[in-house]
Amino acid sequence: MANSCAQVFGCILACFGLTCLIVGTCVNEWKTYSHSVEGLFKSFTINMGLWMECTVPSTSKQECSEFDLLEVPADIQVTRAIMIVSIVLSMLGLVVTVLGMKCTLCLDTDDALKGKVAFTGGMLLICSGVCALGIVSWYANDVVTSFHHDSGNEVKYTLGKCLFLGWGGALLSIIGGAFLACCSLSKSFSRRAYISTPMQLVTGKEYV
Repeated sequence: MANSCAQVFGCILACFGLTCLIVGTCVNEWKTYSHSVEGLFKSFTINMGLWMECTVPSTSKQECSEFDLLEVPADIQVTRAIMIVSIVLSMLGLVVTVLGMKCTLCLDTDDALKGKVAFTGGMLLICSGVCALGIVSWYANDVVTSFHHDSGNEVKYTLGKCLFLGWGGALLSIIGGAFLACCSLSKSFSRRAYISTPMQLVTGKEYV
């Protein structure tokens, strides 16, 4: 019962992690730049994501422009690819996990196989979280490095909200996957059968 509850808890964490990864990948606020004109009430904000760049003036609606397919920066291409891989791994891990969870009827005839399937799903979720955590940290480091090394005449971007969503989603995926993997291992160990030799009665005749 405890293993089943822990599996459900890990699956819920992984679902929240997947949601954060999807939202973080789609929303265009990986890095942001705000500027205001001194003495005037005019300001604007530039939000750059993985798919487009949006300008948000203080007096009008935001205007977004998609990146040209032939001119997408290399760092954005790499970040896109790894975030998509992370999302796919997370989805696949959740599907596999549901098949192997103790509270589902799938593969219910083979407990050993069910535990191995749940363990595989947990490991896929951990891999998903590690991929997302690595690429988000790398992107954030690039933003911070550019902010401190660019000259004063250039636009200096700061960390956007999507980076924190990415970090949160990655950690939730890793923790949820770890719960699932550990519960599956403990379940398989607890069900391991140990065969002992039957006891034999020793009678006095055997010493004659």
